[in-house]
Amino acid sequence: MSRLVRLAALAIVVADLGVTGCTPPGPVQAGNGTLRIAAALPRARIPESGMGTVVSFLAKDGLVANSPDGHPQPNLAESWTWDPTRTRLRLRLRDGVLFHNGQKLTAALAAESLRQSLASERVVSFGGVTAITPIDDSTLEIALRQPDSFLLPDLASVVIQYPSDHEIGTGPFRIRENSSASARLYAFDKYYKGRPALDAIDIQTYDTQRKAWAAMLRGDADVLHDVSRDAADFVEAETRVKTYTFPRAYYIALAFNIRNPVLKDPAVRRAINRAIDRNLMVVDGLRGRGKSADGPVWPDHWAYSPPKHPFRYDPDAARAELDAAHFPIRQDEAGGMPRRFSFNCLMYADDTRFDRTALLLQKELYEIGIDMKLEPVTLMDLSSRGASGDFDAFLFEFVSGKNLGWIYAFWHTPGEKPFIDTGYHAADNVLDGIRHAVSDEDVRKGIVTLNDVLSFDPPAAFIAWPSQARAASRRVEIPDEPNRDILQTARRWRFSNQYEAKR
Repeated sequence: MSRLVRLAALAIVVADLGVTGCTPPGPVQAGNGTLRIAAALPRARIPESGMGTVVSFLAKDGLVANSPDGHPQPNLAESWTWDPTRTRLRLRLRDGVLFHNGQKLTAALAAESLRQSLASERVVSFGGVTAITPIDDSTLEIALRQPDSFLLPDLASVVIQYPSDHEIGTGPFRIRENSSASARLYAFDKYYKGRPALDAIDIQTYDTQRKAWAAMLRGDADVLHDVSRDAADFVEAETRVKTYTFPRAYYIALAFNIRNPVLKDPAVRRAINRAIDRNLMVVDGLRGRGKSADGPVWPDHWAYSPPKHPFRYDPDAARAELDAAHFPIRQDEAGGMPRRFSFNCLMYADDTRFDRTALLLQKELYEIGIDMKLEPVTLMDLSSRGASGDFDAFLFEFVSGKNLGWIYAFWHTPGEKPFIDTGYHAADNVLDGIRHAVSDEDVRKGIVTLNDVLSFDPPAAFIAWPSQARAASRRVEIPDEPNRDILQTARRWRFSNQYEAKR
């Protein structure tokens, strides 16, 4: 499976499930029944899609977790220290953590699990790891070629699983059945934070969100994994259901291929950015469920700094910049409408989230004389063409949020196996500086410089940060923590006492 497809699969939940270490420990009452989740995760299109990531989140933990502002927090590792050169990281494991097979979590097992992740994951900082060594039963050390500020936050994106059986983790639920169509998980009685309140969780996939919602209305499901923007108003109006909305650490962007004869000019890319009304994109394109973007850095990240020269919606300035760059409006030789130039834009055909945004973009660019031709493609085609550079532009969503390493992965000159190959390299030096920074202050300064580079020479039009919603029957008691994905509190979910009496 290609890298962008795997990224799209992760996009279903991973960036929103980065905080697991903040749930307070302690026992909860057991024996509260089986909860059913309906999830619209098309199996035929993405074989390794969201089912696997949802199951992994419920059944497995990482060494660290990222807080909402991107700071690493203790999880399976209770503490860590760097050596003076910032090239050796020692992590001390919590005591009393067990795998689902009853085996104690040791530094040797954690090290082997990480080594396996090193070989399979796409995490930027893992490329600089030279060794992972157990120091004693509860301490392991990760050695790096050079300092890497991405490593600790990157560790939150991988889980610890038993080296010889990846179905076995240390999480609150243990996997009993797991396929691309459905899964069943049972409460892990010896979970180190306390046994979950629920006895089990069943997950059933459906081809569409409409079918998943219908299952919930029939009483065949207790939780709806994802509420589409098109259906959000209808779902929220259902009195038997409560919706839970949270910000997603993904941004929608129009990525440019810098090798294109027209798009290689930074003035053209700046003009396109000025022609986009980002507020309209949120209000109309996302139906108000999100917020506008001023770059790829998550606005809630601890290192975020607003650009000194953000792109404001100014179509007149966009037209003037295109005129100055010698792209006047010309009559089309084939008798079509006058235009300055045209380019093709790939868009994912099987996801309605991008349809309206693409049409709005097309309309706004046409108003300044640019003909953006939309080309719907499958996710596999989008992935392969994005990685090979076979595109003029494409519209998709990119993970960012709690880990600056993803910004490096997308907008630094790609390595041997790129997510995307845009030909962009203007930000390489500043991104290298952020990656190898040895202090938070150096990272913050790097973000300020990165904003300046992206304002003058933008690799994309950063459009919006969409929000996401899940829904649950009011029979389910769910801790509602503002701006946090409810899946992060699944260990504490339970059916209400009133419902229990009726079952």
